[in-house]
Amino acid sequence: MERRSLGESSSASFSLPTSLKSLKVSSEVLKEAEKEGSSREFFFRLLELLSGGALKRKEIKSLNHGELIKEIVKENSLEDYFFPSRSKNIYNALRKAFKLKEREEVESKWEENLKNWREEFEELLLKAASKYLLKVKDEELLREFYRKEWLLPSEILNAFEGKDFKNWILKVSTLDFLERRLERWLKLPPFKRREKILKDILKAYSLNCIELAIYGLFPQCEGVIWDTFVKENTLEADVEALIRKRNRKFVTIQYATKLLLQDVFGQEELPSFLNHISFVEYKDGVLNRHAIGHGVAVKFGTKENFLKLFYFLDFLSEIIGLVFKSKL
Repeated sequence: MERRSLGESSSASFSLPTSLKSLKVSSEVLKEAEKEGSSREFFFRLLELLSGGALKRKEIKSLNHGELIKEIVKENSLEDYFFPSRSKNIYNALRKAFKLKEREEVESKWEENLKNWREEFEELLLKAASKYLLKVKDEELLREFYRKEWLLPSEILNAFEGKDFKNWILKVSTLDFLERRLERWLKLPPFKRREKILKDILKAYSLNCIELAIYGLFPQCEGVIWDTFVKENTLEADVEALIRKRNRKFVTIQYATKLLLQDVFGQEELPSFLNHISFVEYKDGVLNRHAIGHGVAVKFGTKENFLKLFYFLDFLSEIIGLVFKSKL
């Protein structure tokens, strides 16, 4: 970016009012001045705050605004961001300069913090995925089931020895068996805090309210990922603070899930039941988070769909258990 030397164009006779000992703008002062609607009012408020209230509006009006703005630009190192020729007026150019500089600083911090966040996150995830794969007896079967969108805990995967998995899993998955699986999840903090919801989900399933049970399962899958890999990440607070400053979305849950699938299954694409699908392309009866969450789907309440989601959460419980062990 072209650097502008504003000091050379300043009037030799210009001097700051005695009430303005410094034109260095702190983040607190800038935040307060930003509450003003117009750029001119922003400038007036900035001077009031910098003078500690000593400068009143009448006195500010009589000052040389052009020279003052040039001094503010120099004092706050805004030369690379100040473009009066591109703005409606010099006040607008000043306000934009502050915003551009802040945005660049936030972006720089974002890249640094995100890199650290990813490194810590990926290390935890890779350890858990490696331990999971060591427990799997048949990796080819693992990949075959993944292609059919069954993401299973190693114990369930290793127990299957037949040819017709769907019939086998429907026969094995009695209510008593599912309750025992759930009790194992509850030993982990991300699941324990959801105990009532998880038990109510199984209760809905036992009453054949399968649609309601599926509605309940989808957000729990995301919630336990969030608690484990995002909420408990020591660098997450820094990332979240920057998300708010950048005013952007950072889909950490989707990112976490994709990395997990890549480490375990060698796949980056999410299974279709977790992926986004446009409403016009959705076929009723298919298990899909987006269509179900937005109420587009209505005929998805099958035992197979419920079990596919239940065992995905069971799979996550195994991975999360391995993550917690690796932290010890």
